[in-house]
Amino acid sequence: MASVAHPVREGIRGPNIASADVQLPAVRDYEQVDRDIIATLGFTKKWFIGLALAVLAMLCGASAWIYQIYWGLGQAGYEPPVMWGNYIITFVFWVGIGHAGTLISAILYLFRAGFRTSIYRAAEAMTVFAVMTAGLFPIIHIGRPWKFFWLIPYPNWRLLFPNFKSPLVWDVFAISTYLTISTTFLFIGLIPDFAVLRDKETNPTRKRIYSILSLGWRNSDREWRHFAKAYLFLAAFSTPLVLSVHSVVSFDFAMALTPGWHASIFPPYFVAGAIFSGFAMVWTIAIPMRKWFKLEHYITLNHLDATAKVVLFTSMVVGCAYLIEFFIAWYSSVRPEQEFFWNRVFGQWWWAAWIMLL
Repeated sequence: MASVAHPVREGIRGPNIASADVQLPAVRDYEQVDRDIIATLGFTKKWFIGLALAVLAMLCGASAWIYQIYWGLGQAGYEPPVMWGNYIITFVFWVGIGHAGTLISAILYLFRAGFRTSIYRAAEAMTVFAVMTAGLFPIIHIGRPWKFFWLIPYPNWRLLFPNFKSPLVWDVFAISTYLTISTTFLFIGLIPDFAVLRDKETNPTRKRIYSILSLGWRNSDREWRHFAKAYLFLAAFSTPLVLSVHSVVSFDFAMALTPGWHASIFPPYFVAGAIFSGFAMVWTIAIPMRKWFKLEHYITLNHLDATAKVVLFTSMVVGCAYLIEFFIAWYSSVRPEQEFFWNRVFGQWWWAAWIMLL
């Protein structure tokens, strides 16, 4: 929208731009940005195909969930002594995916990294939907999803409260806080863009909706000053959440006595892994979107190259964490720990472990 026009133009001036991008039309003014971005919001044939595929995937997932509720968690591969299974792993995956959006919007904003401007809005939206998806899996994991409210510490007539020593309860606080802040962050950033849509919309119903969402934005200097202060505050407030939320998620495992899990390296290791996988998901969204909507002159190869450097750095951090895990297992001289990691690389699932390490 109009709020991203100037930074995008700055991003195009990089000295290492590829020859393929030089031939693309330059971003001339704010009007062109508005026109190009609004053109992506129409209901096209591709949009309806994507919606149909999403609804089909949702129905398949709902069918599997209903089947599991009827037959029990054993259908998901849960059997003693393993009571974690795919759901908690998938929960960790989606929370990690959501962290990249906050990193791009908040931390890179505080450091004034120019390459974030073309992808941060998509990353923020990805964060909100990823956290909403992640919140489903602890509910599925408990087996009786209609009892999920027992995890919430509220006064009740039975005088029963959740076990605050359980990391599953910590997840409730972490996810609810993170969802609230990331949703607020996304909405505040969208206010000027809703105003642009409101001013250019001709359909009265949609114009009314955009008018409500834009909160009466008039594009005045006073409004922009307050907007900048609010956005800076939310960025500073969100930055600790990137570290704290996924640290709490790592406690699901680190607080257990299971060999290979009971380690203090898990919080920084999980945070680095979250940024690593989250930026990869940004690529998964941005690269097809760049091609389908012909946005090559907004999301340039310079932007992709800059994010690639972040992915390379975080991959080295995660790789270092893997090596430290093996070192600590050897250095501790604790036989169960050593057997756990020996079995990881030479046991039944050796092929998956080596793919992960490579």
